[in-house]
Amino acid sequence: MFKGPILKNFETENINGKLIDNVKASIEKKDSGALGKIFDKLPSADTADIIEHLETRERHFLFNSLKPEAAGDILVEIEAPIQKSILDGLDNRLISKILMQVDSDEAADIIGNLPDRRAKDVIKTLADEQSEKLERLLQYGKDTAGGIMDLEVVSALEDTTVGDVVKTIREKKKGVENLYHVWVVNNLKRLVGVVSLKDLVIEAPDRKISEIMNPEVISVDVHRDQEDVAQLFKRYDLVDIPVVDANYLLVGRITHDDIIDVMEKEVDEDLSLMTGVIGQEIAEESTLKISKARLPWLITGVFGGIVAAAVINQFETSLETVMALSFFFPVIMAVGGNTGTRAATIVVRGMATGDIRFVSIRKRLWLEMKVAFVNGIICGILLGLIVGAWLSDFGLGTIVALAGVLIILNSGFTGSAVPFCLKKLNIDPALATGPLITTLNDILSLLIYLGLMTLFLRLCA
Repeated sequence: MFKGPILKNFETENINGKLIDNVKASIEKKDSGALGKIFDKLPSADTADIIEHLETRERHFLFNSLKPEAAGDILVEIEAPIQKSILDGLDNRLISKILMQVDSDEAADIIGNLPDRRAKDVIKTLADEQSEKLERLLQYGKDTAGGIMDLEVVSALEDTTVGDVVKTIREKKKGVENLYHVWVVNNLKRLVGVVSLKDLVIEAPDRKISEIMNPEVISVDVHRDQEDVAQLFKRYDLVDIPVVDANYLLVGRITHDDIIDVMEKEVDEDLSLMTGVIGQEIAEESTLKISKARLPWLITGVFGGIVAAAVINQFETSLETVMALSFFFPVIMAVGGNTGTRAATIVVRGMATGDIRFVSIRKRLWLEMKVAFVNGIICGILLGLIVGAWLSDFGLGTIVALAGVLIILNSGFTGSAVPFCLKKLNIDPALATGPLITTLNDILSLLIYLGLMTLFLRLCA
């Protein structure tokens, strides 16, 4: 009795533990046969995970042992820094064979990780059709629609029949994967409509494509930023989208699996930039590269701290009068920092996903100010009561409470406004928001806190 497909269940811990040891042992013995048996049972993504845990020498031996088709499927799953190190250890002929086994957009990504001179040498060794495809893709930026699109696409003239299109799909079944739609073009190759596979199945073979196509097709310009393309996929729940040039000629397509990679990359990039680290740092193995990426933000923090110290120095008299004021510096800095960072993170993320736009600046700022006001009142009262009881001076506690409210309000506004300002200045908010928010909040929080304390002491004198 048929019981359905047998599903394989791969446990990450088992892959990273026992299998890695077996792979290392097989490499040490130079046993290519044993390696083949191990990797024939694993999906390409899991194999890539194992390879990322190997030493450089082991990776090179492994890739030289794999068949080009398997090597291509695995290579596209590996993080960029490790992929580059693997390519350095492979000869041009093997790289050419690998490129012949992967889609055009994946081949372009691999070529992009080679030095320019070597990339040109590899392209020369490819068949004319493949090299032409790569040269077409490489003329576009890596982060544009043209840079991530597939050139493998099924199109049909509007005056052809359903039967003709079905025949074309059958002929191209090996060259086009993940087929969802057929794009309809006119005699000038301009995009005029789209037909789903469902329509091709249910319609009569002799019907004209122009009769069943949907003329309201969503497309994207070849130079459009990949982040904008990802937002289109999200907004309209797309599984694929055609790519056109300035004359609306169909040049390729982007599928949902390409966009998943883009979304992951954009999120990783934004989080990395906000925290002052480089993209792909988990996979990066160069100490100097990681250090170089982090050092500028550490230096920014040092100078921000110096300015904050100068602010404290200006209020030396107030601190000498009530030394206990300095005890609450960590609290003040933490309250301002947490409020600003949280607001900035939400705004930067919203801008990256398209959920927050310039047209909603006022609405977003007003919302953050209301949230900051509520939180400020609660935290301010709590802090004021603690200070009043600690110092037996509830007048001073009241001033501390007021300072807490103003600091949280200021931090909420700053954290929300700075990303919008940076975007308006064409500066990546993810890159510059973190250091700016931290420095501004520290300085302004100290100014508010010490300024109010000084005013209070003068009024009481």
